[in-house]
Formats: sequence, structure tokens, C-alpha cells
Amino acid sequence: MRPAAALLLLLAACGRGGGDSHSESACPHDPSFDRSKVVRVKAEFPPAVLRRDLDLDALAKESEGSGVEGRTQGLTLVDSQLTFRTLVKAETVRGRACVWFDQVIVDLTPASVQIFVPREYPEDTCEYQAVMAHERDHERVHQERLTAAAQEIEAALASARWLPARGNPLETGDRASVEAALTDKIKKVVAPVYAKYKEDLRLAQAELDRPDLYQWTTKRCSGWK
Repeated sequence: MRPAAALLLLLAACGRGGGDSHSESACPHDPSFDRSKVVRVKAEFPPAVLRRDLDLDALAKESEGSGVEGRTQGLTLVDSQLTFRTLVKAETVRGRACVWFDQVIVDLTPASVQIFVPREYPEDTCEYQAVMAHERDHERVHQERLTAAAQEIEAALASARWLPARGNPLETGDRASVEAALTDKIKKVVAPVYAKYKEDLRLAQAELDRPDLYQWTTKRCSGWK
């Protein structure tokens, strides 16, 4: 995970004089505003790159810390990322800044996906086909969990009524603190959902690497190194 955020703050004069004199807050509120239009979550799973440049010994070093017991015969590596960009707008009403998110874009798209098959196994061998089938399962599970996480994050952001949107702007007298405050609010929504996704993914991948499933795979072929 490589969290990063870019925040663009647009400040503009309201042009409505003193605002609504009947409102206790300087910032007008519209409960009917559709917050779902503000949020966009991207999770584009890139095509896997097949790596055939490592032998079994090098692959074992590459997979250190993966938690898989026994000799590593194949490996799928996904370089996960979590980034977000926000577009913030503000209006000045009665000397107060009314600030809200005009756009929130969360991107879960991995930087890369790599599938390693040891070079000891030529493409026409049973072992190569068995390794590829297993690693494609890992790839599929990762993509499925990523898609589900994107949907959960989008729903969480859309339903977080305390996040300032045009319909419920944040009133503040200190514009200098806006960036940190709003970025922190986004993290409070996204972080727990992302943490759950990573744990669900870990458990799902571990299920594919159960010893009994490995035994079934290895019995299919007789030329393992």
C-alpha cells in the first residue's frame, strides 16, 4: 500500500451578500443533494505480466515471507496501491468559509501484476500448465476482492453524511487548516474498508495455498524439480 493524496482547493467569493438571514449557519445546506455524484472509485486490474526469467532458487528468495510452506513452484505478485485525489470548493458567506468536496476519486488500481513460472518448466510441460492454473486462481481471487473493495469504499463514502459535500458544507474561519482536516476525514472513511479488504484477500489467498490443494496439484504431474 502506498497511500498518497493530492488536494486542490478552489476559493471563490460567494456573491450572495450576507447569505440566508433565516439560517443559523452561514453555510446553506441542501439535504436532498445527491452525494453519489461526488464519489468515484477506480479499481482497474492490469493484465498480468508473465515472468520466466527466474529459476526455482531465485523464486524461493523472491517469495520469502509469503507464508507458503514447502518449495515455491510459482508466484503471483500484485503491487497494491491506494491513492486518492480530491477537488475542494469554497465560498465565503458572512466572513466564513463554506468548504465542501466537489469530487473525491479513490484509486485502488495496482501498479503491476506479475506471474512467475520457474524457467525449469518449459511451456509444453504438465508442470508449467499446473503452475499457471494455480497462479491464475490467485490472480482471479485478487481481482474479485479488489472489485468488491471498490464497491464497499464507494458506498462508504456516499453514505458518510458527515463528509462535507455541496449539500452540507463545512463552515470554518481558518482556511489554512482545511486541507489537513478534509484529508483526515477521507482517511477515516477509506482506511477501515481498505484494511478489511487486505485481510479478506490474505485469507482468500491462503485458502488457495492449503496443503491438501497443493497435494492435488502436484499429483497431476510427475516432473517436479
